[in-house]
Amino acid sequence: MMNSKKGYQLRSLGVVSLAAAIAGCSVTPDALTTRDVRSRVQADQFALFSAQDPIFEPISFDEALARALRYNLDLRLKLMESAQSRGLAELESFDMLPNLLVSAGYTRRNNVSASKSYSVDADGNILEPQANSNYSGSQPEDNRTRSAEFTWNVLDLGIGYYSSKQKANEVLIAEERRRRVVQNIFADVRSAYWRALGAQRLVKQADELIAEVNSALERSRRAEAEGLVPPKQALTYQRLLIDAFDLLASRRTELDLAKRELAALMNVTPGAQFEVAEIDEPILKPAPLNVAELEELALQQRPELRQEDYKSRISADEAKKQLLSFLPNPAVSMGLQYDSNKYLYENDWIQTGASINWNLFKLLSYRSMDDTLKDQENVDNTRRMALSIAVLTQVRVAIERYKLTLKELQTADESFLVDQRMAAFAEAAQSSELNAELEVIRAKTRAINSEFKRYAAYAAAQAAFGRIYNSVGFEVIPSDLNQDGTLSDVGAAITQYVAQVEDNFFAHADVVPIEVPAVNVSMKGVSDESRVRLIQSINELLERNQLETSKDALYTMDMSLDIGPVTRRVRPATWELKLVDAFGNVLDSATYSSTLVATPSDRVIQTFAESAVLANVGQLRGWMLKASTK
Repeated sequence: MMNSKKGYQLRSLGVVSLAAAIAGCSVTPDALTTRDVRSRVQADQFALFSAQDPIFEPISFDEALARALRYNLDLRLKLMESAQSRGLAELESFDMLPNLLVSAGYTRRNNVSASKSYSVDADGNILEPQANSNYSGSQPEDNRTRSAEFTWNVLDLGIGYYSSKQKANEVLIAEERRRRVVQNIFADVRSAYWRALGAQRLVKQADELIAEVNSALERSRRAEAEGLVPPKQALTYQRLLIDAFDLLASRRTELDLAKRELAALMNVTPGAQFEVAEIDEPILKPAPLNVAELEELALQQRPELRQEDYKSRISADEAKKQLLSFLPNPAVSMGLQYDSNKYLYENDWIQTGASINWNLFKLLSYRSMDDTLKDQENVDNTRRMALSIAVLTQVRVAIERYKLTLKELQTADESFLVDQRMAAFAEAAQSSELNAELEVIRAKTRAINSEFKRYAAYAAAQAAFGRIYNSVGFEVIPSDLNQDGTLSDVGAAITQYVAQVEDNFFAHADVVPIEVPAVNVSMKGVSDESRVRLIQSINELLERNQLETSKDALYTMDMSLDIGPVTRRVRPATWELKLVDAFGNVLDSATYSSTLVATPSDRVIQTFAESAVLANVGQLRGWMLKASTK
């Protein structure tokens, strides 16, 4: 007896010591070290930009779109959310299965489980046990149990069924969110690409003009310091140059940002250098006329409205789940049991059972629950109707905005043409010493600014047309697309699919856009040495004004220079422009006259030629369109 008591005390002391040791082990905050943070940053940077196709060539629009859809992190997140929703829906479906609980256990007592029993007389009175009665027990010192129990709850089955349906609808909601992200990425790439292309075309010109402004500033400051120019005149000159420099610098910053935005959409490594492929600007289509039809399509296809439809399903399933909770809850069970107790008659057995539960007090909340579900249904319907009004408004606003951007593009084209001519006149005047260097710089600055606005207007028109597509909710990625193909193939398939959708669903005015044919430039009245340079200059000018040039073109713009005799130290001069077809027939002609210095330089002749073309570029485009429709 003493040994048993001593063993018990030792075990008690061990338990108390263990509890004290556990209580003494306090947890202290462990802050991240700089090394931990650096390791995380390096791992994130590797994960952000790894597994991407390297950039070796200029990026076309198709490739830019494919890169954005394959590598954009926002889209990756939505794809992961969609996959997670699918996994949760699959997991929820297992809740409809019955429960099969397998368990095993072991118990041990430090003393004997024994007891006395008392007797009861005929009247139910308890009789005291006899003094000499012995204790009895039926529990061994060690005992092992095992069981496998099957239970099936009908109410849990119904609730699991509707919960699984709700998760399935959440999968569809996640898919609609992914569709919306794809549509937004397509619209953003459509805008950013054309702004980046315009920026790339202007960067070199802007840098050269900034260098010219800095050079003029330096010369002005040196002339002021040497006393060659009055201080007030020099400061006024410098102030105007600085104003021009500020405008150029702000435009230069916008040009840099345009390409960075495109790089961010494609998830290109920050700071990575790439070029945008030089491509012709597609002719913009007129605004669609079938507004009512597009509005109806938007109500059917917009991902936001489809999400509301799925949310209404979820609310309806939630109402059914709540109704199930008011019903009786029957359950059945069956289990295999085992007990190692050697005093039992049978150590293993099968146990079955059935039960039914019904919370009658819950019925008191039925009316309140019914009102809540009806309120939820009204909220869902009202939210969907409000969103429908917003969608209809977006469609109409997108179409009207596109019309405005087309007008703004037309104005920007005219402004760009005028500013080009003014810059050419200013440079010619400076070369003939009829004007100051300041006017040349200011005129060139206005010309670059107008060209920037022209490219920005075209990008805005592209973005506005993309918003019409986006507002209706058309798909961007075809269902049969092989997304494992090359970037160029994937992008080409998407743009081709989008073009087909636009042709099938957008009804435009009965105006068929006619592509302006290419033109070849020939020149007479100049020296052989100057001819090559002049033709190259005119080709670049025509291409800046969206007219394609080619030596193999069917039409030729024949330019002839005629310079008159010297009169009062100037010469009258005329450029004659003729559009000639492949058979030598003159289709149309125009002249442009001015006066030159007695001995004009090659630069003056070039500026004079550019001015003549700029003054008639609109007419030339009309001649080409007229000739191509005959």
